Amino acid sequence: MTVIDIEAVQDWLGRLPGGSLAEQYADGWAAFATLDRPVVTIFGSYDTGKSSLLRRVLVDSGSQVPDWLTISARHETFEVNEVVTAGYTIRDTPGFVVGASDARGQNNSQRAMAAVGLTDIGIAVLTPQLATAERDLLQTVVAEGWPQGSLWFVISRFDEAGVDPEYDLDEYRELSARKVKELREVFELSTEVPVFVVAQDPFETAGPGTDIDRGEWDAYRDWDGMRDLNASLDSISLTPATALRDAAGSRYWGGVLADVLDELRGQLVEYRSSAEVAATGVARRDGWEDELDALDRAARANLDGLLIEVARQSDPGLDTGYLQGEIPRQVEQWFTKYEGRLERLKQSIGKAVSRERARPSWEGFASLIASVGTEPDAIVNEPREQIAPHVEQIGKMLIGVLKAADGQRSQQAKALTAKAASGAKAAGGLNRHIGIAEAALPLAVHIAQWVDDSSADRVTQGSGQPAPTRDLRQLVDSCTAHVAAVWQPFVDDVRDVIDSETADQVALHDSLRRLVEQLQDSIEEGESLNSLGSVSVREG
Repeated sequence: MTVIDIEAVQDWLGRLPGGSLAEQYADGWAAFATLDRPVVTIFGSYDTGKSSLLRRVLVDSGSQVPDWLTISARHETFEVNEVVTAGYTIRDTPGFVVGASDARGQNNSQRAMAAVGLTDIGIAVLTPQLATAERDLLQTVVAEGWPQGSLWFVISRFDEAGVDPEYDLDEYRELSARKVKELREVFELSTEVPVFVVAQDPFETAGPGTDIDRGEWDAYRDWDGMRDLNASLDSISLTPATALRDAAGSRYWGGVLADVLDELRGQLVEYRSSAEVAATGVARRDGWEDELDALDRAARANLDGLLIEVARQSDPGLDTGYLQGEIPRQVEQWFTKYEGRLERLKQSIGKAVSRERARPSWEGFASLIASVGTEPDAIVNEPREQIAPHVEQIGKMLIGVLKAADGQRSQQAKALTAKAASGAKAAGGLNRHIGIAEAALPLAVHIAQWVDDSSADRVTQGSGQPAPTRDLRQLVDSCTAHVAAVWQPFVDDVRDVIDSETADQVALHDSLRRLVEQLQDSIEEGESLNSLGSVSVREG
C-alpha cells in the first residue's frame, strides 16, 4: 500500500496558487479522526439496494431503523446519513450518478465519493449484473490504497439474479460463485478482499417498510448470505481502531492530493488556453501597430516629397495659380490613397477579430474576462459539511489571483474600450470626403497668403527675383504641417481600434502567463508527492 506523507501534502495545499485549502481539508479530517467508533460506509450506484441492505443489517442487529431511511426503486437517498450500531457507525450514501449533467446528480456523486474518502471500511454494493456505467468510478475507488480487510464488496438482491434458490439451491450457489469470480476479475481483486453475495429482502418480503420484525426473513437465512456479512460486521469492533484510522488517514490525504491535482490539471488546460488567446492579442496588437506606424511614416514621407516636387516645378516667376491648384490637387490624391490604406487596415483588423472570436477558445477567454470583471464574492460564514469536497474552491481562488493582479489594468482596458466606442461614434465625421476637404481646400487660401507675403517682402527689399529656395521650403513645411494635423485623427482612430480590440488580452497577458507557470509548478510538486512511494504516515 502506498502511504502518503501527510505533512507534505498539507504544506502543498497551503501554497496553492491563490490561497490555501489545507485548513478546509484538515477540518474535515479532524472531525472524522476524533470519532471513537469505526466508520463503515455503504456506497454504489442508486438502485443497487444500499438502503435495503442497511435496513436488513440494522434489523438483524436489533437496532432501530431511522426515519430517514427509505426503500424505493427510485433515486431516494440524497444525503450522507449514519447510524450508530453494534460498536461501529454505518453510513448510507447517495447513489453514484455517472455522467450526470444536472446539479443534483453531480452533487450526489460528490457527496458519496467524499464519504468514501472518510471512512474506515468501505462496502461497495453492486447488483448481480455487476458494475456497468459506474465501473470506471469503482475502479478508481479500488485503486485508492485500501489495507487488507478495509474494502468489501456486496453483490446484492441476488434473488433477482435469475435462479430461484428455493427450487434449485445448488444452481443458485454455482451462479453466486461465478459472479464472485467475475467480480474479482473485473476489478482485479485479490482473494483477501471480502465479497458477499446477499439477498437482503428475498422476494421483497418486507417491501418498503421500516418497522419490521427480525423474524421476517428467518425462512431465507440459510441461503440469503446475510449471516456471513453480519458476522463480518460484528467483528469490526474487534479490529484495532488505530490501524483502521491510520490507513484511512493515508487514503484520505492521498485522495485529497489526487482530487486537487485533477482539478489543477483541468484548470491549467483552461488557463493555458486563455493565456494563448491573450498572447495572440498582444502579438496582433504589436503587429498592427507596426503596420500602422509604417503606413503613417510612408504617408508623411510621401506627402513631403510631393509638396517639395510641386514647389520645385513651380514657375520661376512664382505662378500663384499653379501652386494654388497643384498643391491641393496633389494633397487630395495623397489623402485618398493613404486614407484608403488606413481603412483597409481597419477592415483587416475587424475581420481578424471576428474570426478569432468565432473560435471556441475565445468563449472561454470571454467568460474569464466576465469573471475577473465581477465584484469579489461576499464572504459568508456558512457551516461546512464534514465531508464536503473543496476542489470547487480552486477556480474561485485562481480568479482571485487575476482580480488582484489586474484590477488597475482591467480598468485601463475598460477605458480603452470606452474610448474606442466614442471614437467610432466621432469617426462618423472622419470620412474620406470631409478629410480631403479639411486637408486640401484651405491650402489655396494659405498658399495665396504666403505668395502675397513673399511678394511684399521682395518689393520691400527692392528685388524682383523669384522666391529663394528657403522660402519654398517654408511653404512646403507649412502645408505639410496643416495636412498632417488633419491626417492625425485618422491614424489615431485606427490606433484606438487596435487598442480596444486587444485591450482585454493585453491587460491579462502578463498575469495569465504567471498564473499558468504557478499552476505548472504546483502540479509538478503535487505529482512528486504522489510518487514518493511508501513513507511514514505523519499527521500535521
